[in-house]
Amino acid sequence: QYELLFCVQDDDDASISIVRHLREKYPNVDVHLFIGGENAGLNPKVNNMLPAYMNCKYQLFLISDSSIRMTNVALVDMIGRMDDNIAQVHQLPFCADREEWGPNLEQVYFGTEQSCMYLFADCMNMICTSGMSVLIRKEALEECGGLAEFGDFLAEDYFIADRLRNKGWSSTISGLPAIQNSGCVTAESLEGRLCRWAKLRYAVMPQLILIEPLHDWLINTTLFSISMWNLTICDPISCFLTLTSLWITSDYFLFKTVNGGQTPFPVSRFLLLWLRRETFAHRVYLKVLCNPEITWRKGTFRLEWGGRIKAQTDKAE
Repeated sequence: QYELLFCVQDDDDASISIVRHLREKYPNVDVHLFIGGENAGLNPKVNNMLPAYMNCKYQLFLISDSSIRMTNVALVDMIGRMDDNIAQVHQLPFCADREEWGPNLEQVYFGTEQSCMYLFADCMNMICTSGMSVLIRKEALEECGGLAEFGDFLAEDYFIADRLRNKGWSSTISGLPAIQNSGCVTAESLEGRLCRWAKLRYAVMPQLILIEPLHDWLINTTLFSISMWNLTICDPISCFLTLTSLWITSDYFLFKTVNGGQTPFPVSRFLLLWLRRETFAHRVYLKVLCNPEITWRKGTFRLEWGGRIKAQTDKAE
């Protein structure tokens, strides 16, 4: 038993006609369309969702971004993991199978680097919730002040999870990934998205500025090889190649596992995509340090330390 609540910010959004058509086609499905949003702060996503949040009639609500392709069993899996002490069930971000180079590069990133960080953080009981697909217990969020309480935070998913934890609630990860099905994806647009995420992470946890670069393959394997050379007089090139082979193999099997045991393209293509992503990973780090502003949807934002939005410039103006 469920309802579908569609949140659209602008009257001229092309999705409005699609939602209305589907509502006429399936009159027995409980569907509501909310246009315009509310003003709870500078976060456009929170503002957009607020009318639906205030009018939802069930105690469990699922936030699902417009780019998410929900599978037939995803909702059942998430609800099945919602125990009495759990306030959130979130999904590991992944991507739909596509043929183009840009979406393939995005899929390899989310199936290797992002999955590794996400699953490790979840294993260590660290906050890693992604707001693109997350099931939340409304009564628990109301204890934290409701959705509007997070209107001045750009990374509202992190702060919601943090506030729920402080209230004594737990969260868990779904057994199925969140399948992103974005529109036009290029290497440049992916780097821009990763830059935005990195800026959010550094604003919330500034210590990551020093730690995160050491996580990359190139720096990690280089430092390890030099260390082994000095400690054991081991050939640094052989050491570098051996560790690189282990790294690629581990990433390949992680990618295959997240994708349900299959790979949508040959191993040779995976290697090219993996090298493209890992070789240019340092560019994201440098871009973040050189430009602290965050561009998201129609706005440009600046963050204070701690993640609160400081200012906004509307590009439409």
